Amino acid sequence: MAKRKLLITESLDFSPQAINHLKSRFEVIVKDIEDEEELLHYIKDVEVVFIRLKFKISDRVIDKANHLKYILTATTGLDHIDLDYFESKGGQIISLKGAYDFLATIPSTAEHTWGLMLALLRYIPLSYTSVKKGEWNRDCFKSHNLNSLKLGILGLGRVGKQVEIYAKAFGMETGYYDTDQAKKSDCSKQYESAVKLFEWADVISIHIPLNEINTCFVDEKLLSHIKSNAYLINTSRGAIVDEIAIEKLFRNGKLKGYATDVLTNEMHTDIKDNPIVNLANSNFNVIITPHIAGCTYESMQMTEDFITKSFLQKYRSYEKKA
Repeated sequence: MAKRKLLITESLDFSPQAINHLKSRFEVIVKDIEDEEELLHYIKDVEVVFIRLKFKISDRVIDKANHLKYILTATTGLDHIDLDYFESKGGQIISLKGAYDFLATIPSTAEHTWGLMLALLRYIPLSYTSVKKGEWNRDCFKSHNLNSLKLGILGLGRVGKQVEIYAKAFGMETGYYDTDQAKKSDCSKQYESAVKLFEWADVISIHIPLNEINTCFVDEKLLSHIKSNAYLINTSRGAIVDEIAIEKLFRNGKLKGYATDVLTNEMHTDIKDNPIVNLANSNFNVIITPHIAGCTYESMQMTEDFITKSFLQKYRSYEKKA
């Protein structure tokens, strides 16, 4: 009996161990898919697809994938999948969502958050660009000691807690707001609302998941409560913030810096038209990285191995029942 087919859409540094385990049950097709048309060509015959973040599995893709039963993704966020539509067709998604114990061992997003914070507050990209132009001006890039600033953590989940630990190591006072008021911290002050947190903090780091409730959570109204000359960092999802409102704050001189690893519609539009990209091109204190917070060799291999193990356990159970 021929093995069922499984497609891996991005091969670069994909876990060899995961591939070998998947081959025990499937004919594994490893490709570097370039565009949606190529994806449509390969996905039509497979039962399982293992994706990263290059493509959105849209309703159009799902409609062409006549045999697709499982989508594997080594991510916590699922906004790159038309989730409701796929599940309405009986499909199942294997992701990192809810894998709290395992995720606690993955530090890459928190590390990237901290790198962005240091680069933003110490004007490292702007000062580097200035020196490349032949300038040598220390006074333009004067900043603050981290231990003189208050860090507000929006969302005290896995990454928020890891960032809290780094902040304490640097001597920062920390506070947090989480919609789950039951979440407690031994070393940070809990705020009863996001508004109160924004009014208190000098630096705000966003760590809430993207869902219907949190879409545009950091909107113009909430941003109106941010301290003058505060810094904002986002390693969650672009659609959590109102990017146009952030642009207004900068142009009105009310925001000191914004560092982000994510943009709204980052996979579907020409990012040159994004308001945050426009700010960066206008020499504001803005740092943008291309959704690489979780993109380390170790983290990607660990998460791909974890997803593979989780999926094969589920699939073996399915085979026994079939």
